[in-house]
Amino acid sequence: MCSYSWISLTVIHSCRTKLIETEPGMVSDTGRVVIIVDAEAGNKGLSDFNGPVFVHTGLITDSSEYPNEWRYVKFKWGSMEERAGAIEIGKNKWAYTIPDIRSFFGVSKDEKILKLAFLFRERNCIDTFCSVLWNVDKSDLSIDIAGRQML
Repeated sequence: MCSYSWISLTVIHSCRTKLIETEPGMVSDTGRVVIIVDAEAGNKGLSDFNGPVFVHTGLITDSSEYPNEWRYVKFKWGSMEERAGAIEIGKNKWAYTIPDIRSFFGVSKDEKILKLAFLFRERNCIDTFCSVLWNVDKSDLSIDIAGRQML
């Protein structure tokens, strides 16, 4: 969302770039989700990056021992598996699709999924000194998972 301010006959234009968007907006543990990231936000770790981008992803569940403990991690750090590849959808924007969160990660129906945690990174990433898109404070990216409604 952009805003304009007038200060002493000078126009100041500011835009807030959203780091993460999802389709759909409310993410279910059994539904398909497309995660879209914009490297113009967060730590800008992939801003103007040219080359393949991969995801590192896991879940925060009610079985996590601490609030940010990833469980069910897919793809080793640095993995260049085809299934871990993000799709470039525009300048500094990438998308990654998970067809069904619960089955993709192999989580039993008894465990509550609280968050989907992930990082988008360059390939050949063998340590944390590579190009990685984090939050501004270098914390992991995550989205909340809506609870299932029992009928």
